[in-house]
Amino acid sequence: MWQKIALVTVLASFACQQLVWSKTVAVQAAAKDGGPRAESDVLIEFDRLFNQLHYDIDYNLRVLRMNQSLAIKNLNAQFISRFGIVITEIQHEKLRVKDAILQHALDIGDTQNPCIVEKNNEAVRQATQAASDISLAAELAYADMATASRVFFYPQVQAFQNSSTDLQSVVLEKLSRSNAVTELDITLAELAYMYEAEEDKVERVLAGVEQELSNFQEVVNNVRRDIWAMSDAIGRNFIFNMGLLLEDALDCS
Repeated sequence: MWQKIALVTVLASFACQQLVWSKTVAVQAAAKDGGPRAESDVLIEFDRLFNQLHYDIDYNLRVLRMNQSLAIKNLNAQFISRFGIVITEIQHEKLRVKDAILQHALDIGDTQNPCIVEKNNEAVRQATQAASDISLAAELAYADMATASRVFFYPQVQAFQNSSTDLQSVVLEKLSRSNAVTELDITLAELAYMYEAEEDKVERVLAGVEQELSNFQEVVNNVRRDIWAMSDAIGRNFIFNMGLLLEDALDCS
C-alpha cells in the first residue's frame, strides 16, 4: 500500500514540475534542491501564473468594456445630432408658417380673424406634438440601449469578471482544502492540472465577450435604423402638415 502512495506522490510531483518547466517558468534555484523551500517556490510560482492569467483576462475585459462604452458614446452623439437637426427644421418651419399667417392677417387687415387665430393655434399645437414625438423617439432609443447594456451585455461581462477574479485565489483556496504537509506533491499536481485546464481561458473569455459585443452592436445598428426612420418621419410629416395648414390659412378672409 505504501509503495502505491509513494508512486502517486512521485508522479504528482513530476507532473507539477513538468507543467511548470513546460511553460518556461523560472523556478527559484532552491527548487532544484527538492527541499521544503523548493515546494514553497512552486506554490508561489503557481500563484503568479494564476494571477497573470487573471490579469490577462481583466485587461481584455477592460478593452471590450471600453469598446462598448465607445459604441454608446458614438450612438448618443449621433442621436443628439440627428434630433438637433430635426428640431431646427421644425423650429424654422413653424416660424416660417406663423410669419406667413401673420403677414396674411395684416394683408386682410384683421389679425384677430377667428380663422387666422385658429390656424395660428394649430401651428403651435403641431409644433408641440412634433416635440412630443421627438421626446418619445429619444425615450425609445434610451430604453433600447439601456436594456441592451444592462440586461444582455454587462451581466455576461460580470460573469466573466467573477470567473477571472476567482483565479487570483486558486492557490490559497486549494491550500485551505488540502493537507499541505503530507500531501503537498498531490496538491501541486492538482494545481498543475487546474492551470492546464484554465490556460486557454483568455481565448474562451475573449470569444464569449466578443460575441456579446457583436450582439450588442447588432442592437445598436437596429436602434439607429429605427430612430433614424422615426426622426425623419417626424420632421417630414411636420413640414408636410404645416404646408397644408398654411394653404388653409391663406384662404382665411
